[in-house]
Amino acid sequence: MADIIWQSFLSAVVGGVLSLDRTAALQIMISRPIVTAPVIGYMLGDAMTGLVIGGVLELLWIGELPIGGHIPPHEVIMTALITAVSLIGHKALMGTGIDIFPWKFGRADIIFIIGFTILIVIPMDMICKRVDAAARSLNARFFNAALAGLNRGFIVSTEINNVKGLGIFFILNFTTMFVLIIAGILLIYFLLPSLPAVVVMSLPLACGAAVILSLSSVYSAGYSSKSLPVFLATTFIIAAFLAVIIG
Repeated sequence: MADIIWQSFLSAVVGGVLSLDRTAALQIMISRPIVTAPVIGYMLGDAMTGLVIGGVLELLWIGELPIGGHIPPHEVIMTALITAVSLIGHKALMGTGIDIFPWKFGRADIIFIIGFTILIVIPMDMICKRVDAAARSLNARFFNAALAGLNRGFIVSTEINNVKGLGIFFILNFTTMFVLIIAGILLIYFLLPSLPAVVVMSLPLACGAAVILSLSSVYSAGYSSKSLPVFLATTFIIAAFLAVIIG
């Protein structure tokens, strides 16, 4: 249990730091799923699975950007949750010796865990959006405080309130990720083994649905009169590449 808590803590710390790039600082795209998931996966000992998860989620949310007052799905927190819960939960469940599958799948059994994780993490987005809205509201207060300080000639106020804003974003995102990662792992540990075999065997369909939705999202984001051939050609090339790699 101590290992699970420690790995969840580290995942939340990494996710919290990367989440600052989303709107609070830098904005050099290191908060995107294609970066966040492999980094957390590498830290948890499975960078390849993290890369696959990150690739699918990057395509899924490629058109969702936190611009202005628009609050899209919090792709950083959601990516960190799906990656960390899947990898840590898989290790925790397999470490118990519990056999939830009618037959052996070897290393491929993680796709069932990922499918289950996707289903339980999706409703958590409502919490993530509320956290994002709260962070923005608090950050607006720090902006007003910094502006008032500048009007009084207190230049240091800008630096102080900028640091406060970064701290609020990190604390809220870190806390949310840590709590929800632990909650997700507990659901995998206690709920997944009790599900009927037919439900367990259908869990990879959630992964398939995510892939289909991600491809649809990419096409919608880049739609034009000439985009369909490019979209189909790219899909074919990626599928062929994966087929060669998987063998």
